[in-house]
Parts: sequence; C-alpha cells; structure tokens
Amino acid sequence: MLIGWSPHQASADPAQPAAYLLDTEVVKPVGMQPVRETRTPAPELLIGFPSVVQNAIAALTFEATYRVALLSFDPTEVDVVQFNAGDKDTMVRGSIAVAIDLFLELAFAGVPSRCRPPVFVGTHTHTGRLEINIAMPRFVWTDTEKLRSYNPHPPMRGSRNAFDALGDFLIAQLGWSNPRGPDRAAGVKGPDWAEKRLAAAARHGVKFSPETAPKLFLLQAAKIIAASAHVRDRVGFLEIFQDVVAATDFEFSLGQGGTITLVSQTDSHPLVLRGTLFDQVDDAPTKSELKPSAHCSLSESWRRRAAWNTAEYSSGTWVEPEPDWVRRVVAPELAIPSCHPDSAKPVAEPRRFARLADRLVAGLRRLRARVSALAGNHLIGSVLSDIDLAPFRNIKNKLETINYDTKVEQIKESGAVDGGALRAASSRFGERDRDGYGAQDARAHLRDDGDRVGNGAARGGVDPSSSGDQNGAHSGTKTGSSVRRGEGDFPRYRLDQSAAVPETLRVVDIITALSNIALDVFPRSKVEISMGDQGGFKLTGPNWEITLSREREVTGAGQIPVDSYRLFAAGLSEWLGFDLTELDAVEIDDGRSPWSEGLD
Repeated sequence: MLIGWSPHQASADPAQPAAYLLDTEVVKPVGMQPVRETRTPAPELLIGFPSVVQNAIAALTFEATYRVALLSFDPTEVDVVQFNAGDKDTMVRGSIAVAIDLFLELAFAGVPSRCRPPVFVGTHTHTGRLEINIAMPRFVWTDTEKLRSYNPHPPMRGSRNAFDALGDFLIAQLGWSNPRGPDRAAGVKGPDWAEKRLAAAARHGVKFSPETAPKLFLLQAAKIIAASAHVRDRVGFLEIFQDVVAATDFEFSLGQGGTITLVSQTDSHPLVLRGTLFDQVDDAPTKSELKPSAHCSLSESWRRRAAWNTAEYSSGTWVEPEPDWVRRVVAPELAIPSCHPDSAKPVAEPRRFARLADRLVAGLRRLRARVSALAGNHLIGSVLSDIDLAPFRNIKNKLETINYDTKVEQIKESGAVDGGALRAASSRFGERDRDGYGAQDARAHLRDDGDRVGNGAARGGVDPSSSGDQNGAHSGTKTGSSVRRGEGDFPRYRLDQSAAVPETLRVVDIITALSNIALDVFPRSKVEISMGDQGGFKLTGPNWEITLSREREVTGAGQIPVDSYRLFAAGLSEWLGFDLTELDAVEIDDGRSPWSEGLD
C-alpha cells in the first residue's frame, strides 16, 4: 500500500476535483493525443457528499483550496473483483475502511471532529488495481467560528515521515506489501507526472518518440533497458542508455545518491531518474537494526502533529485524545458501502406464495393511491363550493374597469388624443343602463340645440378669435380650401343603422373609433374626447369642435377645414359600419381666406 498526494490544490473549474475523481468518462493524455477514457467499473463513492465538499471548496478565498490524497494498492494486496463484489469472507472492504479511518485521524491530528471540513472518498478500479481518492477542502474551523487555511500535508519531511509511519503500521497490521521495501523497489523510476503518463500509454499500447516527447521517450526507454535480461547493474545500463540519449538533445550526468540527471538546452527543467539500479552500496553505512516499531512511529508522529495543530489553530484549547490505533484496526469508526452499486446484490431465498403476496401488495398500493386521489378531489370540490363568489365578481368588474381606463388612455404628445376628460365622463356613464351605443336609456332624446353636445357646455365654447389651420397639410386640404367659421355653416350628418351593424355598440368601440380617426385626420392637433351625461361625444381641438350626438348626428363648429370635417365623418361611418347621410345641403364658400373673417 502506497500513500501519495496530488500536486493539484486549486482549479478554475468549479466541478473539480469531484468531476475527475467520480466521472465515468474522462479525457486523459495518451501519448501526445487526448483520449476519452471510459472507467469500467465506474468510480464508487465510499464516504461523504461531493456536492457539499464542492460548495465548501468554492466558498474558500484562499489561493490553495483543496488537497487530494491517494491510497494505491497492488493487485496482489486487494483483489478489485472481490472488493467491488463485497466479499465478506476476505474482509477486503473492512480493511479499506480501517485505512481511510486512520488516514483521516492522522491528517487532522488533534483537530476535533466539529472543526474538521467535510470530505468525500471515492475509488478507481478500472485500471485493474484499487485506488482510494480522498478529497479534503483546505480549512479548519476554530472554536471562535473563524475559518483558517489548513494543509493536511505540508511540504516538510516531518509530514512525509508521518504518513510513511501510517503506511508501515497498516502494512504490519493488515499484511499488505511494503512498496518501499527492497524487493518492491523499481529499478528505474521517474517523476510522478511522467510515471502516470507512461502508465496511461502502457494501457493503450502507445510508444513515445524523441521528436514529440523526448522526456517520456527517455523514461520509457530506460524502463525497457532496466527490465532487459542483459542488464544487471548500473554499468551495463549506462552502456546501452547513453546510445538512446544520443538520439536526443539531452545530456546525462551522474548525481548524488546514484541518480541520473538528464539536461537539455531547450528545456529548463531537468529529468531526474532514480531506482535501485543506480544505488551505490559499496561503502554505504548499514542502518541500525534496532528500528522503532511502526506503532511507536505512528503514535509519535500523531502527537507532534496534534501539538502543532492545537497551538496554531486553537491557542492550546483543543485537547483531543490520541486514537487507540490497534483497537481502531479491529473496529473502525467509519463505515463504507457493502459492495459496488453495479455489482449484483444477493438474491433473497424464495418464500412460499411470494409471487401472489407481491401481486396482492402491489394491487393494494394502487387501490390506496386511487382512493386517496378521489378523497382529495372530493374534499377540494366541497371546499370550493362553499366559497362566496360575489367578492370575486366585484374584483373582476374592478379589473375590467381598470383595464378599460388603461386602454383608452393616450400619450399626450403633439397629435395625440387626450383621454383625461373622457375617463372622467365614462366613469359616470358606466353606471347607466345600455343605450344605442351599448346602453339602454328610457330617455329618448337629448336636450335641444341649447346643449347639443350633451355635456352642459355652451355653443360658444370655441374661441372665434383663434386663427391658423394646423391640419390642412395633413388632412388632404389645400391652402385655398373652403373653411367654415360658424356652426350653421357645417353640413350635418347622420349615421344610419345598416344591416351589417349589430343592434348595440359598446361605448369602448365608439371611443376607439373617435380616437383613431382623430389621429388620422388631425395628426398635429391636440384633441380631447369627452362624453356628456346625455350619452353624446365631443371632439375638441384648439379652435374647433365636432359633436356626435346620442341620435348619431355629426355636427361641427369653429375654424376647421370642411374637407377635414367631411373626412372625419366619412371615417367614422366606415369604422363603425353605419351609412352616412347628409341632413341638409349647405353652400360652400369660395376660395376666400378662411382666417380673414370672424365667426357669425
């Protein structure tokens, strides 16, 4: 069993490291090309909640936000088939739970459980060997609710020695092999990143070339040479390896401790090779045979780390007891799933009448669901039937009134229709019964000509001294077109009922017609639409007015071009669908200036 650490401690991707550790498909460099690798069996989540850990990592403002540790097992130590199947006889899963439990105790030595960050643990078994990945956010909580940056594996020799002591203790207690033992040491070993690239290339049968990846090419060649039967020592290795190095622009030299350093003028980072093949043992001093036991080394390492963490993060207030390491091997405090999710679950022994009982239970569940739905619908219906709908009708009427007032309101710009007076009049009109425009009134006629418009205004409301036709150019009249000055000079029209028009018209239909026709005929004039209490409508311009009486008679007064007046009447007839009839013939003035004389 080997304990290692990922060099990655931060990522711009908010889904890392959970995505890389738990995704069933990942993109990895194989040779010089990225390859989508499918992990079969899929990674298994053993402990924790990745979403919680990712949220904690994303919330950190530190430069380094997480650490990922790797517990790697040789195929001879842990059978991945038995591990995924959950073979209880070999206690494979129990031993892995022990390793994770003790690792976390050492990583957070002296830190109370309430102050530790959330972690999650997953597996990789698609390579044929078991790898346990432990992801930890880089922080701890203090008792004063302060968040402090925390590195479970600082770059110091003491931390490496502490986790080596944990590995030695687990190896001694669980019977695993020691990867640091002389019998397991590699003849040639490169840096960790290069070893991972070579392992991925070996799974896909990829060979590196000196032109595209000279460092990986040299490491791959060194491993092949070291495994050759013709090479038994460093001298034999160097005789062959120097010819391989000559094919690249690298030069090698022997370093301290029996290492080989490969240097290139085009690469500022040298490649250092180590291994048992390069060890110098001629005059090396022998180590003492009286080595401390793995248990003592682990206990001493934990106490040193716990003392440091207590002094640094709690000012000496944390007092955590040292774990009973031997007891925790027998009874770990962590539990992991019994088997891989994709593994076949043990099938229960068949029971007598089991199929009939299952069908009966399923039928009863469906019946209960239907009865519950019917009872719920009945209850909802009975409650709704008791509700008084009158307040809702009042709300509906109020909303309709507000909607109507909003629709008829016009933007007060040059040439727009002002609906302020209209809204005031229509609110009074809304309480009346329907007449010919959408209301029915017992009063058959409006008052006489003294109040033809029906709003109480006198006929002389238009200022006769006002002059200037602002609408001639836009209403189709010429400069010399005839202009009426007095009320009696304008022709009177009647809108007669036609077969295509319904018996009643809504007030909103007439208002819409008046406002739209006014915008077309008098585009530059500010026009106000009002409605009297007798049911008539009046359009008032700067110095003119047009009246639509309750009897559908159209009359005009003031300084308004006759052509514009006739266009308005014709447009009103076309918009509402009524026939337009002229009630009396009126002589039209000749081409005299319409502004030289006053009203009669």
